[in-house]
This record gives sequence, C-alpha cells and structure tokens, in this order.
Amino acid sequence: MTVATFSTGGRHLLPGALTRFTAAHPRILLHVREGEPEITLPLVRQGAVDLALAYHFDGPLPLGPGPNTGLTWTALLEDALHVVLPQAHPLATRESLDIAELAAEPWILGCLKTEAYLHRYAERAGFTPDVRGSTTDYPFARSLVAAGMGVSLIPSIALVPSVPGVRVVPVKAPAPTRYVGATTIGRHGERPLVAAFLRALREQAAQQGPSGPDGPRKSAT
Repeated sequence: MTVATFSTGGRHLLPGALTRFTAAHPRILLHVREGEPEITLPLVRQGAVDLALAYHFDGPLPLGPGPNTGLTWTALLEDALHVVLPQAHPLATRESLDIAELAAEPWILGCLKTEAYLHRYAERAGFTPDVRGSTTDYPFARSLVAAGMGVSLIPSIALVPSVPGVRVVPVKAPAPTRYVGATTIGRHGERPLVAAFLRALREQAAQQGPSGPDGPRKSAT
C-alpha cells in the first residue's frame, strides 16, 4: 500500500495514523512518498498511489489535467493560519489580529504556494504585501521572523517544533485557513485497507483538533 503526503502533514499528522494502522495490520507493507498535492493527487487518479494526504486553500483541489471521475476527498482538518511576529513586535501581545493591521509590515513566506494566497487575502484587506523572504520551510521562515526580517502567515500544524524569539497570534475571523484531507479513488468498501487507513487519519486528526495539536498559539515560542 502506498501513501503520499505533503511535508507538514507527513510530519505532524501521518505518523500517528501510521502507528494506528500498522498496529491493526502488521503484515501490510507500506510505502510513503512526499510531494505537493499537484503532484500526488494525479498519482491517485492514475492508481500509482492508494491515498494522498493533501491540502488546499480557498481554491479547488489541484487535481491536474484530465478527468477526475472516481476521486473522493475526505476532509480531516481545518488548519487555521496564524500570524507569526518577532517577540518584541508592538503587536505581539495582542489576542488576535486583523490582517489589515499588518499592511505596512514586510512578509516572510514559509511556502512558495502561500504567496498567491497571501496576495489574495491581502487584496481583500486592501493592501499589497511587501514580500522580503521566500522559503520552502516553515521553521526556517520562523527563524527569519525571529531575526526581525518580517512577519509570516503559517498554518497551525506547521507551528511545531517551536523556535525561540517569536510570538504566534490568531487571525480575526474570517481567518485564512488551509483545508487538509485525504484523496482516494473508488469505493472504500471495496478497498478495506484504504478505508482502515482513512479511519486512522480521522482519529489522528480528531486528536489534534481543528487548530493544530495544541490549539491556537499566541504565547512565546
């Protein structure tokens, strides 16, 4: 059985599900491969992957070209994005923030995909973000924030492990959200192992809660 995942889902959601699944099915040989949804979801459609842990923001799933008949999306987690600021920032002690309050701030990206989403969300708030740094690693982005280079917008499950020198503040509603789920193909009743793995993912996601493993974080990390 082959399972695909994006990096933060693989780090924070998949291990617990793997533990549950292998305890119940110790003889099943599992393969795990990492990739962004635009790569892994077409693999599910092609039958090369049995299940893909994936995400999307406020747009459609990145299924790629071709017919998508038979694909099923199972929602697992609403992963709210939080503002990450330097610990000494004047707004770091706030209970919550409106994105518009950060219009004059330089921004650091922890995922290249986040830039388009940040621009869309900022446009609704009436400003164009000044992006000073682009990374493909959320802990690296938080390290740049701690160094005073700017602020960042990071999903809850990517807020661990913590880094020193930053504060995490929830975004006022309607908060930007990353929707995490699993994509499969065919009927789960006809594929009992896939159904069992989905149950393990649901149990792990329920344990972590809608805002990440420890809920919304605003304290110093």
